[in-house]
Amino acid sequence: MDEFGELVVMQKHTDLKRSRTSARHLPLSDKDPNNVEQRQTEKRERDPTDVQSRVQAAKRYPIRVFDETEAPATRHPKPTPRRPISSRFDDLVTKTAALAMSKTESDTSKPANPTDDSDVLMQMLHTLADVLEVAEARKYSYASSYVQPCSRGGPTVWVTRYVDYTSKYGLGFLLNDGSSGVYFNDSTKAVLEVEGETFQYIERKRVETREVGVRRTEPTCGTHTLSEYPETLQKKVTLLKHFRNYLIEQQKKADDDGSAINTVDAVASALPLTYLKKWVRTKHAILFRLSNQTVQIVFYDQTEVLLTPDERYITYVDKKRQRLTYQLNDELVGSNAEMAKRLMYAKEILHQLLTGQQRR
Repeated sequence: MDEFGELVVMQKHTDLKRSRTSARHLPLSDKDPNNVEQRQTEKRERDPTDVQSRVQAAKRYPIRVFDETEAPATRHPKPTPRRPISSRFDDLVTKTAALAMSKTESDTSKPANPTDDSDVLMQMLHTLADVLEVAEARKYSYASSYVQPCSRGGPTVWVTRYVDYTSKYGLGFLLNDGSSGVYFNDSTKAVLEVEGETFQYIERKRVETREVGVRRTEPTCGTHTLSEYPETLQKKVTLLKHFRNYLIEQQKKADDDGSAINTVDAVASALPLTYLKKWVRTKHAILFRLSNQTVQIVFYDQTEVLLTPDERYITYVDKKRQRLTYQLNDELVGSNAEMAKRLMYAKEILHQLLTGQQRR
């Protein structure tokens, strides 16, 4: 090692610090405090109104402007250019346009598995999200505001009238096929057939599994008549009768003054009966989820949105109480601002239902 090695290292360190020092903070040895001309020059350079002095200063101390396009490819890889909007949404447009053809070759008459409720809700949520996204991207490209309704598809059973008496007992409901029921405050359900005395009582019971020490609750359905039923159900059977009489009376009044919407003729119900499986009340609407996996959202302005496991169709009730079924695609949503607004809210409710933020 050189005997002046220590001095050499210190000198290199000093040079490195000086090379990193900006022009505005030069070492004291480079300035003459008694040089009046130098101080006046620096003052003019700091004056924003002195354009000529600032130009000269810029030549003396050039500033390097970093541009990402000039960076080496190894340090800053060039980003992949974004596709045009029309190209980016081609896949989604194709998906929504293909909804009408997605099940033509499948067996649509096969009933859905009731244990797959969460999967059905998730599929509804994804379909709404896709359609709304495409409609938003193409909202200025729809030529007509009228969409032809379908002559088929849509739900077969839905809620036509309900009464909220959860302050004491529960929520009573009347279905379009004439059957009626109650969702009790203890989450048990009862549904009575259209004509006759047969009713079904649904409750959840804990059952043992094959795993040691593991229990889970499963719904059990018992079939009874209004004259023969377990003694423990006496109060609920009485409430079931009262709710049915009240709802039928209210429905008849609506039929007389013409305020009721079209329903199907009452026919003998086949077992198992469709019943209200879950309901959620929000600020702007109430959601009904039926045992046949139909989701019905009734808004407080009397408009409705109905979704079924067959995501090709959607049923919409407008403010004039007209019930129509359409093919669910972006053209339908983009052409109807009122429907689009309600579908966006329906998507939010489905998301809350799946994530468990609101449960009843």
